Amino acid sequence: MELMGRSDLRVFVYGEEIDMRAGFSKLHALVIEKMKANLFEGNLFVFLGRNPRRAKVLQFDGSGLRLTVKMLDRGRFMKVSDLFETPEISRDELNRLLDGVNLRVVFAAKKMQSENQPFA
Repeated sequence: MELMGRSDLRVFVYGEEIDMRAGFSKLHALVIEKMKANLFEGNLFVFLGRNPRRAKVLQFDGSGLRLTVKMLDRGRFMKVSDLFETPEISRDELNRLLDGVNLRVVFAAKKMQSENQPFA
């Protein structure tokens, strides 16, 4: 699943499972209140639900809000807890995540690398 956007587009993942009945208003409120982010910068905000077969992506595309919903026909999305508190992911990781790939090993390696970074 390829999402369009600028080359400098950033992708943020909400750190808790959500009720997938949430629409534009609820998701926008979570971006502002919980993620402390500005939705109108055009970045992508990913939400994973309690139902492991569904994911939502919210974005302001310049003229309005776009809400993309992905439901897997087989398999399930990775759990939010498997992100290891990784609030930002790459576009490639987003595409793989939305294809149903469990990136737990990738995020675990990122966490270990950041913990082992020497202080400058």
